[in-house]
Amino acid sequence: MAQEKEERSGGRTTAAHSTSAHSRSGPREAAGAADSGMTAAAPGRRPERYIIGTRALPGAQPLAYPQHSMDEVVEYLGRMEDVEVVKRIRLGGAQPFTTGGGFHEVVVARFDEARAQRLRAAAPAHLIIEPDWLLAGTDCLPVAARATPIATLLPLRSIASEISVRVVGERDQPLARAMVVIEGGGFPVQALTDESGTARITFFGGPIEAIQTLFVRAAANHWDRLLSAPRLSSGTNTVKLRPLSELHPNFPGTRLLGWGQRLMGLDPTGGHFTGSGVRIGVIDSGCDNSHPLLRHITHGKDFTSGGTDTSWSQDLVAHGTHCAGIINAASTEQGIVGCAPGAELHVFKVMPHGRISDLLAALHECIERELDLIHISVASDGFSELVAQKLREARLKGIACIAAAGNTGGPVTFPAMLPATMAVAAVGRLREFPSDSSHILSVLPHLIGSDDVFAAGFSASGPQVAVSAPGVAVVSTVPGGGYAAADRTSAAAAHVTGLAALVLAHHPAFQDGLLRARSEQRVHALFELIRASAVARFAHPQHGGAGVPYLPRIPGSHGLVMGLAAADGVERIAMPQYWPGPIQGWPAWLQPPTSGFF
Repeated sequence: MAQEKEERSGGRTTAAHSTSAHSRSGPREAAGAADSGMTAAAPGRRPERYIIGTRALPGAQPLAYPQHSMDEVVEYLGRMEDVEVVKRIRLGGAQPFTTGGGFHEVVVARFDEARAQRLRAAAPAHLIIEPDWLLAGTDCLPVAARATPIATLLPLRSIASEISVRVVGERDQPLARAMVVIEGGGFPVQALTDESGTARITFFGGPIEAIQTLFVRAAANHWDRLLSAPRLSSGTNTVKLRPLSELHPNFPGTRLLGWGQRLMGLDPTGGHFTGSGVRIGVIDSGCDNSHPLLRHITHGKDFTSGGTDTSWSQDLVAHGTHCAGIINAASTEQGIVGCAPGAELHVFKVMPHGRISDLLAALHECIERELDLIHISVASDGFSELVAQKLREARLKGIACIAAAGNTGGPVTFPAMLPATMAVAAVGRLREFPSDSSHILSVLPHLIGSDDVFAAGFSASGPQVAVSAPGVAVVSTVPGGGYAAADRTSAAAAHVTGLAALVLAHHPAFQDGLLRARSEQRVHALFELIRASAVARFAHPQHGGAGVPYLPRIPGSHGLVMGLAAADGVERIAMPQYWPGPIQGWPAWLQPPTSGFF
């Protein structure tokens, strides 16, 4: 990194250099920085977070990494005034910086892009310097923000409208903390209802008549409601939501076997095949284990900033709790039941506000705990070679990673698009939700197939999609002890994770012989069995992959209930490849093979 020497004076960046850099940005930019009391590391650009780690040796199987001390990196960065070392993440290894089995440590630092480019140019070939991208995993909202000229978004009081919406449920009881969203040609505006069930919103898009959409979603136990061209007044507007029991009679007083479980042939209510003995990691937003059906979940860790020993059980966005219920909700006579209620669930919190470095640490924790399956609910806008290496390491060690394809409606997101994972897209089914709910927006009319199953419009698609699973109007657990119906590809991936747990726990091929040992062959065989069982519900493999897995069709079960027949010919199953061909610009070790294990 010799190029950096010219920027230092006595081992520190000089104040004169910093001041001259700002002066070149022009009087307007300099005045703005002075008025705000802030300084920028580069003209017009704020410092961003980056991860510095070690690249695997080419062709190393299993993955091996060059010996390199991150102490040297930290010492070097510490001599630069415009660089902040945020944290160091230890990624295991009894002996620091040894080769084989995984890199020992990464460094997270904050600096600007210009600095990043210079560091990359100066760094040795085995060092990776990449952005510490933010993670996402939120619901797909039914009202999409449009690209609107900024002038139309200014808060012009002369055209502002005050909207009051009161949300009630069964027997006209007010619903607190319900989300109310209005949209009228600009960006959506939203608010939460208070204890009286009332939300007050200031709308800057024109008069009340300009409001095009009103969307209301309760915190729990009700269907949401989507109204187009709503008739609103300047007084209090009351919106009534239907309880979930309107479509599912006596719920949650009586147990509900979800439509997704029925479609996939999963019925854990008999108690014979529960996934017992399988250990699953859920990388998401945490899990509220105070929910009556999730109290058995006692393993977890919070990787977000400020996380504590117990904060993994605080789920601020209700995302992880919903997925945990699909996979692992206890089998009782009330509420729902998870696909694999007997499995051991480990919760790893990386949202909200998590980053790629948090995902990296969570994946390593899964490897350290020797889990069997990892359910990945998060996505990133950017590619991370460090995460790709860690996922490859997990696969080599026999851990199957099942990832949500993404809720973008576009290409499959990272990390689901990697060949080391099984990417799962979402499907829905008609008549499983009210016609005036937001779930109706998920229907792709040209992709409605057998049994009224349709491709979800919000679901990412592409050649990397392995299978699809129920992900529209899926009823599961949410924080506070209630239930909610949600649309998300993570719900689809949760169904497949539950099915995978049943296969590992009860299929004869994984109880004896070669596939009992943890290995990449074990992961490959599991994924191929799942694909081989899939039923193509509509004719579009990029939206649905091989189809929706169906447990009674798992090869080796001879059409019977899992575990009652001997397996045969697992290695002889021939399935299409996940990927269409090499990916330009990727390292050779990341490329999908042309034959054998995908």
